[in-house]
Amino acid sequence: MIQPHDEIHTHAEPDGKKQQALLTNEQAHVVNHDLVTPAKVIAVAGAGKTTTLISRIEHLLAQGVDPSHIGVFMFNKSAQEEFTERLSKQLKAKGHFRSPSVMTFHAFGMKFCRRLEQQGWLAPAKLITDDFSLVKMLREALQRLVRKGEKIALQDEKDWLEDVLLFIDQVKASDQPANVVFDALGWSKERQFFPALFDELEKLRKRNNIRFFADLLSDPHDLIGALAEPERMQIRGLVPEFRYLLIDEFQDINPCQYELLKCLYPENCQWMIVGDVQQCIYEWRGASPEIMATQFDEDFEQVTTYPLSMSFRFGHSVGLMASSVISENDPDALVIGAGEQTRVSFARAPKTGKALLGELKAWVDEGRALNDTAVLVRLYSDMVPVQLALMHKGVPYQLHGDSPLLENRQIRMLMAYLAVMANGLENAKAFFHPDDIEYLLMIPSLGGSLSQRKTLIQQAKQSPHLLPQIIETLADSSDGWRAKKLYERADWLRSLGIYRNDPAQGLAHTLEKLGIYRYFESTSNKDIQTQEKIATCDAFMAYVRGVGGDAQSILEQLAKLNERQTDVSHGVHLMTIHKSKGLEFDQVLLTGLQEGRFPYYDEDLSAIDKQAASDLASERRLFYVAITRAKKKLVLLETPTADEYTYLKQGDIPSKGLKSLSLSRFVFEAQPYTVSRICEAWSLKKQTNTDVQVTSINTAKGAVFQRYLAATASSPKLVFKQKVENTNQLKPGDKVRHDQYGQGVVVRQEQGSKQMIFVDFCEIGLKRFNPKHTRLVKLSSRT
Repeated sequence: MIQPHDEIHTHAEPDGKKQQALLTNEQAHVVNHDLVTPAKVIAVAGAGKTTTLISRIEHLLAQGVDPSHIGVFMFNKSAQEEFTERLSKQLKAKGHFRSPSVMTFHAFGMKFCRRLEQQGWLAPAKLITDDFSLVKMLREALQRLVRKGEKIALQDEKDWLEDVLLFIDQVKASDQPANVVFDALGWSKERQFFPALFDELEKLRKRNNIRFFADLLSDPHDLIGALAEPERMQIRGLVPEFRYLLIDEFQDINPCQYELLKCLYPENCQWMIVGDVQQCIYEWRGASPEIMATQFDEDFEQVTTYPLSMSFRFGHSVGLMASSVISENDPDALVIGAGEQTRVSFARAPKTGKALLGELKAWVDEGRALNDTAVLVRLYSDMVPVQLALMHKGVPYQLHGDSPLLENRQIRMLMAYLAVMANGLENAKAFFHPDDIEYLLMIPSLGGSLSQRKTLIQQAKQSPHLLPQIIETLADSSDGWRAKKLYERADWLRSLGIYRNDPAQGLAHTLEKLGIYRYFESTSNKDIQTQEKIATCDAFMAYVRGVGGDAQSILEQLAKLNERQTDVSHGVHLMTIHKSKGLEFDQVLLTGLQEGRFPYYDEDLSAIDKQAASDLASERRLFYVAITRAKKKLVLLETPTADEYTYLKQGDIPSKGLKSLSLSRFVFEAQPYTVSRICEAWSLKKQTNTDVQVTSINTAKGAVFQRYLAATASSPKLVFKQKVENTNQLKPGDKVRHDQYGQGVVVRQEQGSKQMIFVDFCEIGLKRFNPKHTRLVKLSSRT
């Protein structure tokens, strides 16, 4: 049975005194692992990985291992610096004045490339670290493609640049050619020129003897992949002689990094990998969770797996919710909350902005600091009402990772049309920024060549009042449908002033009249990008409707709000869930928890489509990461409807008609009300030191909660009443329990008159049941 700090392990100080190192049994098993066999450590969020890894290094040094033979790999610079500082301080306190190498993958790659250059294996190249140089080279590569006759469907760079940069990262992270990576991504046909553009970029890069960050690993990887084994042995002499590798956050490793390290350290080197597959949320940039989940065990013999299932970040409420959610991905996963109790609640107001401000006021009234709060979102559009509410009330906030609200492209486009309503064509000062005139020409794009569009934009900025005539001039040189749409656009710009006092209606009609949403659909790579742009526009228009007033007053108000938000070094933290990875906050507020948005899908095909099921599992990991950022308080900024409240109170997880419910399925999977009842019973037992009689608790996750209670000390004895599943609803792969045969897995169900169901009970074998006379309890959903 696991208990917080259930066993104290001590290490001798140089002066003979003892210092307590608070290691749990789980941590101690990792620290004392042998010096030969590979190890995989599955560490949940907040499990004390750093403490464990440092103690493991101490153990290796105590066994006589030379520090130069230990290599520690981290995934980012800040983690590497923090770990190095803690390691050095602790080792010096124990009398060790030499520390092992702690490095990021890119730092390792940089040194390796230099050695390869010195020995003539690679051509000397200059490292370029700024994004502008890469974009500049991309533009040159594109021009070369065009001269070769390549057809480029997307004329506006802003419609494809972000995607191609992501594609480049994906290719560099993989061990596959560019065209194979592109085909696997399933991107739109308008982007079919990406592989050719990548290849052209690589030719330019190598001709100019340049490396970007990703090339520090991909260049050595490609080199070694083309060498025979005798030459590889020579290459291995150029890297540090590590005999012990410790790799943190291993769930985020990509094929390029993994295969490179395998080639360099294939034998006589012990690997200890640490991570949590359920926290892999960077697949979109090349991370491959399958490497930790299965491939590592296949590539290395006799891998010992250790769990670090206790989190010291949060209490049982978040631990129970996290275990319940992630069991949908991995039925055996368990996250034990060993920290202080964490309060969990829903929003106290139906509108996001009002609910957010209310929660922040309550937090400050408790004497807490705004700096200790983070608002996390799945999608950027969910941040729009949050920022507008904070700006409106003058609440300071820090935006992490994304551009400020009034730099968003869709919002600036709408502000440009607001400026036209406010007589901006006659008085250019009405525009929020002079460059906003460009949006009137580029969304939707006017077409034509790049040089032609640049000329039109320059003319429009110099003489905004001539903008309709400029568009008509372009229409005069066009014909057919295109000419008609351009004439309509010029007329629409002239008429927008009639919406001066009803700007929300003017924006809605502009979006419809100019077909802007259709333009988003035609230029976006994926449906989620289209919907994000639309949702951002909808959120901004909701603000325009809410504040009222004419177009000019709204623009003036936005300008004042923007000026007020100058100090971004303190206040509430705003970020996407992806940006929150590795962080923790006393209070976490989650917004945007609507089915169809989080998890995101256009049509839920997860029950029948393998890729859709994989995407759903990825979204679930993201929710798991989000709720495990909270230490003292977690607020779900949603208000359940009456029907949703009934589901939550009964511990049900709706399986059909999810789109008819607004609340995300992940909230139902987290079982917040069931968890609340468990924690209440736990608290009463702690107060009375006796088990409190609690009537059976309805929940679809009774098996998970029983495992959790069995794994923790001083837990209450509770009875969970699980709904008996209609066997007609069971699917192959569902895990079930039978009163006589125990746990099994549904294999198939006949579709005849009796619809007999077949269940595999492992050692007992396959059993066939009549559903009318069978009591089967579903233990986990099919993934």
